[in-house]
Parts: sequence; C-alpha cells; structure tokens
Amino acid sequence: MTAGDNPYSHVKTDLNNPAGLTEVVMKKLLAAVTALAVGSLAPLPASAAPDQYLGDLSIYGASGAVPPNVLIIIDNSGSMQDKVPGDPYIKGTIYPGTKNPNAVYSSDKKTLYISNITSVTTTCGGANPNDLLATFGAYRGRSLSSTGSCNTKGSGTYYFGNYLNYLEYLKTTNTITRAKIDIAREVVKEVIATTSGIKFGVMVFKYSGGTGYGGQFLDETISGAGGTKYVSTVKDMDAIFTGTITNRTALIATVGEIRPQGNTPLGETLFEAMRYYSGGESAFGNVAALTNGKFTSPVEFSCQKNAVIFITDGMSNADNDPILKTLCNKGDCDGDGVEPTNMNHVLDDVAKTLKDGPQKVTTNTIGFGLDGSDTEAVVLLSRAADSDHGGGAYYNTRSQKDLIDAIGEIITKMQEVDTSIAAPVAAPSPENRSYGSGRIFMGCFKPSEEGAFWKGNLKKYGILSGTSKIIDASSKFATYVDQNNDGNDDNNPTESLPPSAANGTFRDGAKSFWSESVDGSFVDKGGVGEMLLKTPANSRKIYTVLPAGTNLVEFTTTNTNITATMLGVTDPITQTKLINFIRGQDVNDEDDDGDTTDNRKWTMGDVIHSKPLVVNYASFDVTTEESKCDKNKSIIYVGGNDGMLHAFRDCNGSELWGFIPPTLLENLKYLKERTHTSFVDSTPTAYIHDVGTIGKIDRSEGDLVILVFGTRRGGGAASTKSGGAYFALDVTEQDNPRFLWKIVSNPTITSGITATPGFEELGESWSEPKFVKMKVKGTDNIIRDKIVAVIGGGYDNVNEDGRYGKTQLFTRTGTVSRSDLGDGAVTSAAIGTQLNPKGRGIYFIEIGTFGSSGLTLAAGVNKIAEFTPVKYPSLAFSFPSEIAAIDVNNNGYTSRLYASDTGGNIWRFDVGASDPANWTARKLFSSNPGYGNSKAILSDVGRKIFSKPSVVSEYGYKMLFFGTGDREHPLNTAVVDRIYAVKDTGKAEMTENDLVDVTDDKLQWTTDTSGAYTVKNILDRLDNANGWYIKLDKNGGEKVLSSPLIFNKVAYFTSHTPGTAVTTDPCKAPQNLGTGRLYALSYKTGEAVINYDKSNDTFKTENTRAKTGGVILLDTDRVVTIGSGIPSGPGFISTSDGGGEVTTGGGRRLGTWETTPGGGIFPLYWRQK
Repeated sequence: MTAGDNPYSHVKTDLNNPAGLTEVVMKKLLAAVTALAVGSLAPLPASAAPDQYLGDLSIYGASGAVPPNVLIIIDNSGSMQDKVPGDPYIKGTIYPGTKNPNAVYSSDKKTLYISNITSVTTTCGGANPNDLLATFGAYRGRSLSSTGSCNTKGSGTYYFGNYLNYLEYLKTTNTITRAKIDIAREVVKEVIATTSGIKFGVMVFKYSGGTGYGGQFLDETISGAGGTKYVSTVKDMDAIFTGTITNRTALIATVGEIRPQGNTPLGETLFEAMRYYSGGESAFGNVAALTNGKFTSPVEFSCQKNAVIFITDGMSNADNDPILKTLCNKGDCDGDGVEPTNMNHVLDDVAKTLKDGPQKVTTNTIGFGLDGSDTEAVVLLSRAADSDHGGGAYYNTRSQKDLIDAIGEIITKMQEVDTSIAAPVAAPSPENRSYGSGRIFMGCFKPSEEGAFWKGNLKKYGILSGTSKIIDASSKFATYVDQNNDGNDDNNPTESLPPSAANGTFRDGAKSFWSESVDGSFVDKGGVGEMLLKTPANSRKIYTVLPAGTNLVEFTTTNTNITATMLGVTDPITQTKLINFIRGQDVNDEDDDGDTTDNRKWTMGDVIHSKPLVVNYASFDVTTEESKCDKNKSIIYVGGNDGMLHAFRDCNGSELWGFIPPTLLENLKYLKERTHTSFVDSTPTAYIHDVGTIGKIDRSEGDLVILVFGTRRGGGAASTKSGGAYFALDVTEQDNPRFLWKIVSNPTITSGITATPGFEELGESWSEPKFVKMKVKGTDNIIRDKIVAVIGGGYDNVNEDGRYGKTQLFTRTGTVSRSDLGDGAVTSAAIGTQLNPKGRGIYFIEIGTFGSSGLTLAAGVNKIAEFTPVKYPSLAFSFPSEIAAIDVNNNGYTSRLYASDTGGNIWRFDVGASDPANWTARKLFSSNPGYGNSKAILSDVGRKIFSKPSVVSEYGYKMLFFGTGDREHPLNTAVVDRIYAVKDTGKAEMTENDLVDVTDDKLQWTTDTSGAYTVKNILDRLDNANGWYIKLDKNGGEKVLSSPLIFNKVAYFTSHTPGTAVTTDPCKAPQNLGTGRLYALSYKTGEAVINYDKSNDTFKTENTRAKTGGVILLDTDRVVTIGSGIPSGPGFISTSDGGGEVTTGGGRRLGTWETTPGGGIFPLYWRQK
C-alpha cells in the first residue's frame, strides 16, 4: 500500500439508489426488508414521549480526556498462510440481510440509530464518518447524534446496515477462503482506519533465518515519504508522520507489508511488548524505536488505559530465551508450577506481570483459526487473558467475521466507563439489629453512548469484623485504602497503590459475593447480573398489574390479558418479541450464535439512583448460615432501568421475582431504541411491623412488610403535562408479593391508566417515602394511631430541567431538548413562572391503622392530608427530596417535618396536632437572598436543593444541615453554591443575613489579638446567629448533591465539581467526569476537624484551634478529594464497639474515611424502616 491509498479519500456511492448496486441475492434482500417492517417497535402515535433528559447523567457524555494505548500483536508465523473462510467486504455491493442497507446502527449492531447514511456528517473529530461507514462499514470515534451530526462530547461505535448484512451473509455463505494473514492484515487496517480517539501500534514476531525470537516493531519505508521509514510504535493516529502523511496512513501501509514465516514465540513477543510499555531496554536486540538504548513508553498519564490485542493461530513453540526466567519465580508468576520446566506456557505469566505492573496493561487474546487439535493453545490463550492474568478477554475466531467482531468488541469496551452514583448500603445485622451485618451492597452501571440499554449490577461485599475494612468473598481486601493520600495502602503500608488508584478503588483481584471468579470493578462481571445469566429467561418470575387491575399477573407471552396496546406496539409478533426481550431472551441474537431462544449477553439493567434495601425475614448466623437459603431469608430490593423492581436472595444472589409497574408498560419498547430511558430508578422503602417473634417475619403472628416506591423519571413524560406514580406491595411473604395500591397523577400513556383523585399536584415520583407514626383524628372525631407515608410533591421535570444558572424564573416552554444541558457559566431564559407547575408540596398517605387486632392496612389509597398551593400559595417550587421527620415531644409520634424545594428553600411543617386541619407550614430559610430579599445581591440566585436536610437536636432548638446544588445540571458553573448549618429557634423566614459566613475559616486562621476577627468575637457571633455557611467558591461549579451525615459533632458533606476541558493532568478528572470531594466540618462552627491536608502541618501558629494534637488544622483541612464523578452521599459503617467510619461511593470506588475519635453509637430503640 502506498501513501496515496489514504483511508479518508474514497469515491462516494449513491446508497439511495439500490439499482446502482451490485445485486447479490435480491430475494433475500426483499425478505430482509419485510422482516424489518414486521420487527419494528414503532410506538403508537398517541403515546407521549418519555422523559429522557440526561440530568446528572450528562457528565458521562464527556469525551475521554486521555486516549487509550493499544498495541496489536499480529502472529506472522508460517501457519498464518493457512486458509479460513473470508469473503472480503466490497464497497458498492448490496448484501442480503435483516438490516436496512442504507441505515446506520449503534454499537450493539442491532439498534437502528440513523435512518439514512446520507445524513451522516462528513467531518467529526478529524474523521469523515460518512466516508468511513460507506467504505469500511464502521466508524469508531466522536459520537454522532441520531440525526447524523457530530456531537461535541462522547465517543461511540457505529455500523453501516449494508456492512452488518455482509456479516450476516458471511455466517451462511463462505464461497471464498483466504490466508489467515491476509484476513488479519485487512481487519487490522480497517480498525485503524475507522477508529478515532485511540492510539495504535503494531508488533510482530522477530525472525532470523525463520527462527522466531521475541517481537519487533515494523520498520518500513513508506512510498511518498522521501525514504523515511515508519516504525509501528503506538502513536496518535491523526498526527503527521511526514509531509502530509498521517500516522494512520503510514501504519496502514506498514501493516500491508507483513509476511508470514517461521515459528511462534508468544511469550517472548509479549515480553518485548512489556519492555516497550515500561520504557525499558529491548530484550531481543531490536534497534528500531529505541532512544539512547531504551524504548519510549507510550504511557503518558496514570489513568490512561493500556492494552495489548494478541492475534495468533497456534500454540507457542519458541519461548526459550533465558530472559523469560528473570520474571518473578523464574517465570512462574502465577504459581502454577509449569514454569520453568516448560517455558512455552509462560505467556500467561508475562500477561499477569503486565497487568500487575505500574502501567496496568491488559492483554486480550484472539485465537484465529484454531481447530480441535489446538486445545493446548486455547487453554493458554484463555489463561493469558483471564482476570487472574491479563485482565482482558479471550476470543476464539474461525473466520473473517469472527475476527472483525472480536476486535470491534475489544475496542468498544475500552471506551466504556464502569461507575456508580447511589450510596453503598450497609445492611442491618440479622442477629443484632442495633449494629451492621458486616455486609455492604452497591449498585452500579455502565453508560453506553448510543444504546438505550445500559448494563447494571448489584454487588455484595463484606466488612472485616470489628473494623470498617471492605473485604471480598475470599475475605481478602476488596479495595485499596489510602485515607492519608500518601500513595500507600493503609492496610499494608509497604504496598504502593497503582497509579490510577485512590482510596476506595476496587482491586482487580477482588471477588464480590455470589461471583464465580474475580470481578473487580467491572459492572458486567459477577454480582446479581451473573446470577441472572444462569437463570433461563422463561423461568423468571416477573409480575405486573394490568392498567385497570388490582392484582399481580405474570408478565409472559402466554398471558393473553397483556395486549400489544398495553405495551405501546402495533402487532402481536412485536408484542411477543418485546415480552421475551424484557424477560432476558436473546430475541435479537446479540451473540450471533444463531439461537434467539437463549439468554441475552447481559440482562440486568443499570442501577443508578436506586439504593438497595435489605430486609431480614429471619435471624441467622452470618458466619455459618449466610449461604444457606433455608436459613438466610433476607431479600434485597432494588430498582433497575431494565423495567422493573427486583427482589434478590441474599443467600446466593439469585432473583426471586421482578415487578413491572403498569405505568411503565408502554415504555418498555424504548429499551431497544436509541436513547437511554429510566424505569424503576428510585429507592424502595419498607415499613416493617414485627410484633411476633422478634427477628422473624411471620404473617400468622401479625407481622407485615410493606414496600412503597416511586420511579423517579421512569414513567414521566417529556412535557409539562408529565406526572408521577407510587406503588405499594405487601411483601410479608417474600416469595409471594401482593399488590396493594397505586397513586398515579397526570398519566400520559394510552393503556388505560387513570389518574388517582386528589394528587393533581404530584410531579415525577422522586421523593422516597418516609414512614412515620402519627395520631390522626378521623371524620368520626376519633383519634387513632396510624402509620403514614409522607412524600414530597415530586420533581417538576420540564420546568426545572429548562431552568439553570442565576435565575428563579422559567422559560415557559412545553419541552426541553436533551442537548440543553446548561453546560458552563450560562443561565437559561428568564421568562416567568412555571408552565403547568407541579410537585409543590407534600402528601400524607395512610399505610395502616392500629387497633385491638393490631395493624390493619388501608383499603386502597387514603390521603390523610396535603400541603399544596391550594392552601399555601407560597409553595412555589417542587419538592423532589425525601422528607426529614422528627419527634419533638419524644413520645413516639412524629410532630415536625422539614423539607427542601428546588427554589433553594427549607420548609418546616408542624404536624403534632391530631387534627390535620391544625397542621401548619412555613418557610424556614431561603438560600437565594436575591429572590424577594432587598438586602441581598439581586443577581445572587439560582440555588436549588435536591436532598433532605439532616437534623440534629440541640438544647432549645433544632439544627439543620444541607447544601445547595442543581443536580440535574451538574455541568453548570454560573452559580456559587453553599454548605449550610441553620438553627431552627422559631425565628421567622431566614436568609444568609441571619448566618455567619465561615468560608475563610478565620477561627483557625486568625492570629490577631484584637479586631473583628478574634476568636472570641467570631464565637460570639456564632452563638448569637442562627447558624453558619460556607461558599463553595474555590472550584467553579462545585455543588452539594446529597444529604450530609452528622456523627460525633462532625458534619460530613460530599460535593461534585464539573470537569474542565483543559488541564495539565487530565487524570484529575478522568473522562471529564469531574471531581468528588468529602468535607468534614465542626457542626457548630464549620471548622476543620480532621487533618486532611498534611502539607500545612509545618505552618507556624499559636492559635490553639488550629494547633491541635500535633497537627495543624486550617481551611484546606476541611476537605479531601475522593475521586472522579458524582459521589454518593456519605454513609456510615457501625462497628460493635459503637464506632465506625464514613463511606462514600461513586465512580469505581467504595471508600471508607476516618471519623473523629470519641463518641459512638449506642442503641436506645430500633425500628427498621
């Protein structure tokens, strides 16, 4: 190949004119078009579009700041001349198949993404997607919108419909066989040509007289380069090699010169790749690519992904160089005892060394054209890539199509992110409910750029007895612990953390409970997701409720009561296919094995905002009975964006049942559409009435377990007419759930769902129910004890999604574009009040009433009371958060509530009177001093609150802790948000004028003996004021997005700061996910209490508030960086001695953090929520 064969310069083909294409099998093509029409999941036109606004998920649309390094090793041994099936893809030839030949499909190769290639842009991130799709059939790079335009952020993989038909054609028609080396060259060149955002290099075996020893880079003279040779080390493909020739063009030309010869030194070649990645000397006398006798490592940043893709067709037969024995234990790094006796098996040991080394290089192996006699090679290649060695994946390929699929999957995985948002949950002990069980659960998800189905999982870990250390199923440490940020693991100070690891990062070798093998931080390994793969789709118990029904029914294809109309599709064939897809059946043949009745490649949907709820149904010994399902009856309830609420067994991680809310039935079809859609994305809560044998749930003894949950954006609509829904299930018998009732407001679907009277103000159901006990006077004037679920009015999605920046006013538009993220220091149009507002207030729903026979459940929905603008017009903004409830009188009955709204206000509701008519509401605090406050800066507005305040009882008053931050616009930087501590002393509506600004921490900084800022003066001001606040003005756009934790007189907050496009070290905010931080503040003064910043310990001061315990505490000690992405709210792990540590989740981490000494948890009474 010459430099003139530029992969970006191709003749255009008119794909709108099939007559101009070469006919292959026209009858098959007509059949494929018919199949397309039948298989369409087109929605019924009357259905409202679902709410698909990204909100806090918009951080995952950012492009990766650090391009991965990929070194492809191509086996060029003599056997690569053998032939395998491999018809080449010919541009301009139309192939038969089920895909629209003119359309563009997403990375799963199944989902139609762009209806016609003619609308695809010709320029995007330096590439020409239109040309690459038409010529090679694929494009990997900067993400495309569904209209074909180039997105400013994100990356994705796309396939041309005609190319996918070609791949289908290859499965059944193999008229041509070609040399394996020819196919390998062709496929590698195609990948290099069509992939942007990844640095590529190529290595082959090194030969001398046909004998292989080690590996080498290609070193070829490129035509048109003036005699300059191109060396195939890993490089930026879009950079210039020489003249106008890019590295991409030069590498493609160089790969074309590979010729087969000699034997197969697998281990030696990977060893040379290891030397290259580490920047060491050549082990096999190579000269090309060396500078001053050493390789120049391509690794630039600690968080950079580095990989090897090893393509080979046989067993190693030339790994005999003595240098291989310089590896650990004379080459036997995995301790399998094979080496050093047989060094031809050293490949897996080299792969392990690569993965465990500082560069964290993963090894993927592809067996190409191996037959049944190559068992030894298959075993070796599999081991080299498994989680204990190379940490990648093994692919067994036998044709050109297989090789294309394997490399494409590896590249796609390198562009994915494994992450989490919801807080990890430490389960209560089944033996002593005052303390933890020693187990912690964590939901996670894997965002996908262009696919609607995001993979998710729920994983379980242990807590080392008497400590807060996270352990795995093998009782090994599951995470790195580095609370002092010294780069060494606190569990083993002599062990240095890998460059990309931080406190809480999961170890690659960690094995979560229920998993068969190590799964580390990978979403699509281990956990309940792995267990679901073992469950045949047709045997799962999945229930729903018919739109007008009152009982659970099975969600199966044989249930004739479930109609196509209910699912929002047009025909029974599509209905059957959709039901089976939701149940986990591979109806679209995602694994290309020709079988559409087996399980999908991954069934569990993303777990984003739903925190797992653990309910213990019986006491058991965690040490000896945890895995015995006849003893351990505990169930984990969690919502997933695969359409349902899940119930999983704690004993083995298997699914007991799932429940699809009826308001979501019409939206299930969107799981296979272009855009991610929410379903059961909120946290379930349970009221547990355990009056019989304590620790055992038994209905015959009067026990009850009632589950209530909302769906957050799930079921909402992309218009101001959107509403929400709540559902109640009786799960007293964990394997026999019963439907109790539903609350539905403003239904926007057509399947027969009707609105529940009295809930017209209810918005999207974001508020997690709070169960309280109250004395309530009925219409008969009798006062009865009741269990009540209190919920916020919900989220006013379109109005609030459209409002961001420095404004309290709204755009008054009926819809919001998904691309309108409020990214940067911008403010939305301030037109007026909301259009069709909702969510403004709170509701009280009866769960049950106490009487002589115990607790009697309410017969249907019984709204006891509400606070809405009908009676309180000043309730002007939506209430999406959970409600804080307290018993002021200490008599066992809730008498006061606190709640936050999206207008940045804190409200107080006094509900101690038995007659709801005497309950009152008033605004306690406003965080927007410019809104209706003449004393403040009028432009200082726009702060929102999405989380409940945390409440502490002090003598004579309550103290509330909360932070502001627009969770649904995390990339906005126009507003300076705050951390607040506010005293409720009964004072009328307060603003910042009533608080002390402690942003500069002058209590610990001051050294003056007189003046306004002496320690005494500041303390006097704090005593007389109604609290304090801290401006988050050090990091642009920093926000508090969750509720704080108050423990032992310390207030713990987490925050998120959006990533920046330009940074000297992109690893400080990898993938531009932003930075998560943890604050630890004195609850009375906002001072530092933990020595997070050790760099200031040499500071000279006589201030005893700063100089304490041999360390210095200043304002920089108040906060520590905990990782990238949006962190969860702080949680707590309690230990049997009454102590514990703070926990945070987020990204690929489950971090634990020290607390101040002293204090502790001592049980007064217990009631599980």
